[in-house]
Amino acid sequence: MFNSPLFRLADRYPALDLIKLKILAMVADYEGAAICDIAAELAMPHTEVQHQVAMLAKGRRGREKHGMDLLMVGADPYDKRRTSLRLTKKGWTVFQTIKVLTGE
Repeated sequence: MFNSPLFRLADRYPALDLIKLKILAMVADYEGAAICDIAAELAMPHTEVQHQVAMLAKGRRGREKHGMDLLMVGADPYDKRRTSLRLTKKGWTVFQTIKVLTGE
């Protein structure tokens, strides 16, 4: 009955909530963003953002099957203490779909 892109996106990624969408948008706008920068921007605890990023990426250790594979997490080349985030190809596809749906 409902075959819009929004419903297909919701069916495919049921765990993609508003916080995860905000994180995806921030990483799309600032490729290589760090978890601490996102946490400060969203006024959220670093550990909560870290958990959300893990779910957007490959999942948490021991729970990899729950990962969405929308983000790549790597070390910052200039500061090894920071984590650098990038969208995967799949992440860019999801982000572009969301941009079309929101009219941006």
